[in-house]
Amino acid sequence: MDNLLIAAPLLVLWSGGGILGIIRLQKMSYKLNWLRLLALYATPVLLIFYVIFYLIQPLDATWPSNLPGSATNVLLLLALIFVSPALLVASWLLPDLTGDPARLAEQRDRLASIRGYVILGGLIFISLLLPVIALFAFKAAPRYDAVISVIINGLLAGALYSLIALGYTLVYGIVELINFAHGEVFMIGSLTGFAVITAILGVKPGGIVSKDTSTFSVILVILFAILVAMLVCALLNFSIDRLAYKRLRNAPRLAPLITAIGISFILQNVGLYLNSSTPKGYPYLFPNSTRTGNADVVADWIGNSESLITFPVTSFIVIIAAAILLLGLRYLINSTRTGKAMRAVAQNREAAALMGVSIERTIGFAFLLGGALAGAAGVIYGIYNVSGTVRYDLGFQNGLFAFTAAVLGGIGNVNGAVLGGFFIGLIYSLSQSSFFSLTSDYLSLSVWAPVAVFGVLILIMIFRPTGLLGDSVQEKV
Repeated sequence: MDNLLIAAPLLVLWSGGGILGIIRLQKMSYKLNWLRLLALYATPVLLIFYVIFYLIQPLDATWPSNLPGSATNVLLLLALIFVSPALLVASWLLPDLTGDPARLAEQRDRLASIRGYVILGGLIFISLLLPVIALFAFKAAPRYDAVISVIINGLLAGALYSLIALGYTLVYGIVELINFAHGEVFMIGSLTGFAVITAILGVKPGGIVSKDTSTFSVILVILFAILVAMLVCALLNFSIDRLAYKRLRNAPRLAPLITAIGISFILQNVGLYLNSSTPKGYPYLFPNSTRTGNADVVADWIGNSESLITFPVTSFIVIIAAAILLLGLRYLINSTRTGKAMRAVAQNREAAALMGVSIERTIGFAFLLGGALAGAAGVIYGIYNVSGTVRYDLGFQNGLFAFTAAVLGGIGNVNGAVLGGFFIGLIYSLSQSSFFSLTSDYLSLSVWAPVAVFGVLILIMIFRPTGLLGDSVQEKV
């Protein structure tokens, strides 16, 4: 009851800020009818049901007897994600559509340059603040450090999804081809890195690196494995384009799409032949003192074994490698001659050809670049996740999530692919957690994680078909 007295005002203030933001945005001529219905009608009803179930549902209720209350918690949390104080902040950032047209255009251009950062910042803000409310609002809510750990894992997974998604968006932006074989290129990269690391270090699959091996040597081997995987996957992706896709440049769109699916099956069978059907794990390259796994910064370095926050040493590899690759790609696209050629071909292929840009060379470079990013992501993924990361079907789900991230952010938009990757990583990590007690011996919440990912995608596609950062394209008739 004490928690309810704290949670109720928090929920009212949170939703009240969202409602005030909606009112302000509607006065600025923004059409938010569906959001207004959610804020003024659905959310209050969910709040009433929340209070009722909070008072009558026993604390020790288990699934499925706790399903009504838990479902109400989930729906209320989803409603609070949309009806949040972020809308009030948006009412101050967005331009007033009823104002001067010249000033409106200037404000839109300024907002377009920071739109991705604003959306990502708002997403992280909501992800961090909602669990604080959940501590008081939901019975048997998880500890806040557990929530932070889940969010950290989601952001790290999102960085990897972003690297894979960039391959999809680079190819689609230039050729308008959905390269469904890209996930399998990522799988080949993971196999390549695994082969290089185990061969040089002499470690068995899933084993632990020798005590005599220095950390510096391990880092050099990791860098070498990433470079080899990038080279192999870049050449593989380029060869796929030259042998299959190039001949179908002017064919109906269905032909290259079916070809991409066929190549995907071929690469899966190549992975099955090279690695067999038994999953293998990358070796533990930075073992802890007990040598039972990779060292953790919080537990092993800081010495805080009571905290639920986990941050493996291999997380630094994800952060550093992803940052270097993403920033390097951004520089290449925006500040080099090749990048300008890629942007020109993506905007208008015929006009770019008239200006002297080699179309086929630019397309080939895009396939090389996308394959290299997938190869690097494959090695980093294996080092970070370790267990069962080397298998022939590794690229199926990860490739599908990365494609979803590219569509979610705006297919063809590089910044959108990065944002979509982080979005998908957070959604997948949060939906796998046991925040809402929707789990039992025979039903794991992780089964529903892909449902959550694609459910959010469907919502985005309904209300913004071009993606979060995609621009509306007018079709000429």
